[in-house]
Amino acid sequence: MRDMQASLMKSPLRCPASSKQSATTRLRASKILGCLPSRQLVNLRMTHAQQSNDNKNYHLETKRLFVRPFIAADAKRIVEIFSDSRVSKWVDNSTAMSDEQARRWVAASFASIQKHGTCAGAIIEKSTKRMIGWGGIVHPQGTSPEIIYGLEFCAWGNGYGREIATKIVDDGLSIRQFTRLRATVDPENAASIKILKSLGFELISSGLDESGLPTDVYRLG
Repeated sequence: MRDMQASLMKSPLRCPASSKQSATTRLRASKILGCLPSRQLVNLRMTHAQQSNDNKNYHLETKRLFVRPFIAADAKRIVEIFSDSRVSKWVDNSTAMSDEQARRWVAASFASIQKHGTCAGAIIEKSTKRMIGWGGIVHPQGTSPEIIYGLEFCAWGNGYGREIATKIVDDGLSIRQFTRLRATVDPENAASIKILKSLGFELISSGLDESGLPTDVYRLG
């Protein structure tokens, strides 16, 4: 996700500076939003009934985390997470996300489930019941299904990245029966690259993305 522009907002949680390694993959937001039909870009409001029904269709769970599709109320939290430059530097074009873009991402998540059965959704920490990031499988136009995940800075260093990435991949291959998955990542994002390689992903190309930023493409299958 690398196409976010907005003024920075302070997150309600303040994490001390540390040597924690990034726990995000890099997928351009334009690719995520590009999966959303244009008519839905006009009407981004979803009823509570629609959200509740949709939430039952894509749910991932690990020992410490679970993933559910975004709901409208998540938009504010998405903006908060992206407002931390330690997170956003690894995602999209290294800038924060606006309220409008967050709402569009929520709508894209809803549309993705309707069309593909998977989406990017909210990562919830079971112990706190807080949304601490995003993750899932998205379907950028013209490519294989793509895994994405990202965590707020405070959640780094707990093994959450590997935990949720493993579950996303396992679900994609065994439950959704995708024959191929891909992931895009900043070549300097050593932590995420290590996770991808441990899951069997192989580097297939290196170059610049649409924003002219260095991006490595990994593939499994």
